[in-house]
Amino acid sequence: MKPVHHTTTMNQTVNVHIDRIRFTAPCIHKPTGKILYFDESELDELIPSGATANQKVIKDGGEKAYVRSKQIEASTGKATLMEVHCCPPMVLQKHNLFGHADLVRYVYEIMDLLTKRLEIRVESFDRQEWLRGGVSITEVHLTANFACPRDDVLPIIQAIDESNLDSKQRIIPSCITLGYSPKRRSTFDMLTVYDKMLELMNRWKKPGRYQSKLIAEAAKGIRVEVKLYSQGLKHRELQYASRWKAADVASLFFEYLEKYKIQHTIQRLLTEDELRMLSKSERKAYQMWLLGMPIRDQFGRTTAWKYAEAIYEKTRIDVRSERRPEALPAIDTSTIFVPKNVLPVPAWALNTEYYFAPERTRLRPPGIEWIPTDWNDADEVIGS
Repeated sequence: MKPVHHTTTMNQTVNVHIDRIRFTAPCIHKPTGKILYFDESELDELIPSGATANQKVIKDGGEKAYVRSKQIEASTGKATLMEVHCCPPMVLQKHNLFGHADLVRYVYEIMDLLTKRLEIRVESFDRQEWLRGGVSITEVHLTANFACPRDDVLPIIQAIDESNLDSKQRIIPSCITLGYSPKRRSTFDMLTVYDKMLELMNRWKKPGRYQSKLIAEAAKGIRVEVKLYSQGLKHRELQYASRWKAADVASLFFEYLEKYKIQHTIQRLLTEDELRMLSKSERKAYQMWLLGMPIRDQFGRTTAWKYAEAIYEKTRIDVRSERRPEALPAIDTSTIFVPKNVLPVPAWALNTEYYFAPERTRLRPPGIEWIPTDWNDADEVIGS
């Protein structure tokens, strides 16, 4: 995949939201955890190397965030960086069924609330860096809920399992993750498909009124989560929050869906007309695949890839899948995992505490009385 720069290819109203982030932001503060030292024998003294992580409730009723003080200066005992790992929607709106995709605003709001809770007096230049996006990003989860009949959710997850022999993890029947190496998870990206309704029902044993409404919303679909890690973010040149200002998050999300090809998990047989679109060699590869012979066993690696790509481009059938097509499949996954099928934020949640919209973010640094309506104007406003 090529790095994302300034993309505006997909309708920004497609409700792909940021579900989890790990970032390191500038913030001069007294370390929040137990300070760790290393022995500098030549100087005959202990030098602070960092601090232990701890959990903090940022907003009453919200989920905790993991916080770690970093880069502690020996002369002052103050840390200059703060690493935070949290689920912004869970922190800000008490659930993560839906949210928004403005990463810089999430970072700013989390840091603003966290420093207030820790009673840290934030220096103006640190706050300016949060607004500018001068924050290092090492993990981002992008998530969407797709409309799907309840009876089809588990069969789709099972079909994804059958389509992938390895590089997967499925601990419970209602969830599968792709992207594992033989020894560990990928440092680039992974993809998880799961039943959000079952997760919420397990979390809320006695749901209240609004929790019941959220469970009912989750029951309308199947959830997909794209998890981007440090190496993948560097590859896409998205390792700093400022670079997410120009990124089309929805387009990025669907690029990864295309990579994992889950929309082609349950496939149909090609028609006679489609078969005639294939070359003789491509048709042979397809027919041998139907008989159970993996395409990678029929040809050399380069040739197998060439034929698989050609068949896919012409027919949208993925012959690299371990799961074979059905004559009349009961489920058409090619119509489920598409932008127009993404579930929107429900109308009842708008303008309530259950949806923390980007425009509700508090962007009011000390001494500034006007909140910029255009996010790109933020730097100019601070400097005025």
